[in-house]
Amino acid sequence: MSLLEELSKDRRVVLYAVFVALAIISIGFFGLKFGLDLEGGSYLQLQLQGAEAQIDVSPENILEVQFNATSVEKHGQSYVVTVPGTVESTLTDDLGYIGAKIAKGGNSTKITIVALPETIIINYLKKNLDADVKLNVEVAPVRYEIRTNVTRESLDALLAPVGGRVPPGEDAFVMGVSRETVDETKKVLDSKLNRLGLQDIKVRVVDNKYILIDLAGMDVAAAQEVVGKPGKFEIRIQTENNQSMHVLYGDAVVSVEIPDPSNGGWGVPFALSEEGAAVFQKAAIDSGATRKPQEHYISMYLDKDEIFSAPLAPELASSLEKAPSRSMQATVGGGDAGSAKAKELYIHLREGALPVNVEVVGSGQVSAALGKQFKLQMVIAGFIALLAVAGMIYYRYREKRIVLPMVTTSFFEVVMMLGVWALAGWQLDLASLAGIIMVIGTGVDQLVIITDELMKGGEAVASSAQRSIKERAADAAEKAEVGKAVATTSKVYLARLSRAFIIILGAAATTCVAMLPLLVMGFGALTGFALIIILGVILGTFIARPAYGRIIGHILAGN
Repeated sequence: MSLLEELSKDRRVVLYAVFVALAIISIGFFGLKFGLDLEGGSYLQLQLQGAEAQIDVSPENILEVQFNATSVEKHGQSYVVTVPGTVESTLTDDLGYIGAKIAKGGNSTKITIVALPETIIINYLKKNLDADVKLNVEVAPVRYEIRTNVTRESLDALLAPVGGRVPPGEDAFVMGVSRETVDETKKVLDSKLNRLGLQDIKVRVVDNKYILIDLAGMDVAAAQEVVGKPGKFEIRIQTENNQSMHVLYGDAVVSVEIPDPSNGGWGVPFALSEEGAAVFQKAAIDSGATRKPQEHYISMYLDKDEIFSAPLAPELASSLEKAPSRSMQATVGGGDAGSAKAKELYIHLREGALPVNVEVVGSGQVSAALGKQFKLQMVIAGFIALLAVAGMIYYRYREKRIVLPMVTTSFFEVVMMLGVWALAGWQLDLASLAGIIMVIGTGVDQLVIITDELMKGGEAVASSAQRSIKERAADAAEKAEVGKAVATTSKVYLARLSRAFIIILGAAATTCVAMLPLLVMGFGALTGFALIIILGVILGTFIARPAYGRIIGHILAGN
């Protein structure tokens, strides 16, 4: 039976061949993506502007100043504000107190507001800073996260007219934003760049204050425009035969509230301008959505991607028959899934704008020509590494039939790694290519261990480099008391292979553990370096090495 026929019946060799074939198909079908340093492009370093602060202020004082009130009284969860004369019906909505009740008297107007003290403080800060403000209840005492550039001094000046201040102490005012806000900002950037077809853009977070973005194939000016420019938001109403008509663009949405669970489900409150509310009312009536809501869904799109679709709520449909409604809420469901969907919709309703102000504190560019040169140099370095490995193997064993399987195994290990990389859509950069070269070196070390263990049974090497492969195979056969060098089905062969793999598994585990800190902590390009090494170790240890052990065993047994 020929060597190829024997190998074709070995399941480890067949598995190895299948993986190599799948890797080649993956590379051919998906193609390899190259990072900034190999493709050329630009990078941006963004600093997230914001602060978390404790606020010492009376909600009654805030309401008195906001409404120019003569008195403010608290009754349970409600505040009753007395205002001389009359007020505009839209005043409470403009100040963020949606649902407040207005009762006109003789010479005054009473406004009943149902709100928590924290809500009143948030509304005051939002109105005067023109920025999102949210409550961080994960720290004690609670802090208000202000998503814009603000200092302790400027915040004290803002609170002074309502008799408020930031309490003394370092913990009362902390520059930076919460981890949740950082993750939300990163998610917006990922979504925006992916909608533009820029796949696997590297968006990395450093110390909850900075975001680093690599944009391969894009110059700095275009990169800044892509990152800073909001998407195109549109509201449409279903008409007939699954057709829909345009109603509003994003400029009609004047405010979006942070999602909050109500009535057991998550919703995103938002407000339309007066003109937008009138246009929405007319479109809802003309389309029939107010009479038959279930047949005329309201859909929202961001850059032509549908982000929300649902019928009008019965109470809203009824009210739109009588008058425009500026205040609305997009309800998405309950539980953790509803919470995640609400947060995503909140971002989209803001037209994909970043949830926190950012400042470009660093940028740079790698020319396409320089990237191409780096790519060529790394390919040459890889081939030189393979040639050097082949030379050292030949010097050690002085036998071509040992050199070829080792070099071929190393080469196909690289092919398998690149196949997984292409399938995942990850980018190759200089660090990951350096990791591939390192995997080649460590992989060959393990192949040498397997070969030596099968040839010598683990005994000391005494000037073995000067002896032929047949001489050493004959010695191994004599010691093993078998007719051939190391029969691949013999107990001696399996015992020696097991000894080799004990060493290899130990080395593989050590390498993976050593790479985990770089992988988890995510220090920029070092993440790709660690990931490619761990991937190479796994593929080599569990697929390539067992197959090589069988192949080299058949070769030795045939001498």
